Amino acid sequence: MRPGSAAAAWVGRGGLGRSRGRRLTVTLVAVWTTEQEEPWVVITDLPPDRVGVSWYALRAWVELGFRALKGLGWQWRRSRRTDPARVARHWLVLAVASLTALAHGTRVEDAHERGLPPARLRAPPAPRPRTRPRWVSLIRLGVQWLRHLLAHGRLWRRLWLAPEPWPQPPPGLAITVHGGEA
Repeated sequence: MRPGSAAAAWVGRGGLGRSRGRRLTVTLVAVWTTEQEEPWVVITDLPPDRVGVSWYALRAWVELGFRALKGLGWQWRRSRRTDPARVARHWLVLAVASLTALAHGTRVEDAHERGLPPARLRAPPAPRPRTRPRWVSLIRLGVQWLRHLLAHGRLWRRLWLAPEPWPQPPPGLAITVHGGEA
C-alpha cells in the first residue's frame, strides 16, 4: 500500500466465466492492509453477507492440514490408489483418523492447561482462551497419545473438539460490502 493509505477490504458479488454456457456467480473478497505490498484476493461461492474478510488467514492452517494428510502424518503420498471410489474411501478413513487424533490432542491439551492428567479429565471444560502458544499440533499430540493408549490396551471413551475462534479483521480495516447479483 502507499504510505498513509488506510487498510481496506471489498466484498462483492459478480459473475465468473463466459457469458454463455458455464458461468458461476461468485463473491470476490479483496483485502489490502498496511502491512501488505499487494492485496490478497479470494473467490468463494458464499454470499457476501456470510463471508469473513479475515478467513484468508486460515489458508496456512488448511494447507498444513493437507500437508499432514498427504505426507507427514498419514503418508497419503505412499498410497498407490488411482480408482476414484477407492481414493474416496481412503480419504474418508484419513478424515476419521484425523478427527480422532484431533479429539485426543484436544483432550490432552485441555487437561494440561488445567493441571490434570488427561485420563482424569472426563468432560470438556468450559471454553476459555489458550494462555500459551501451541508448539505441537493437536493432531500430532493426539497421535502420540493414541499410540500410548493403544500400547497399554486402553482408549478414552469421552472425546470432544474445541473450536478455535474465527480470525477477526485488523483494527481500522474499512470494509465495503456490495451485495448485488451478477
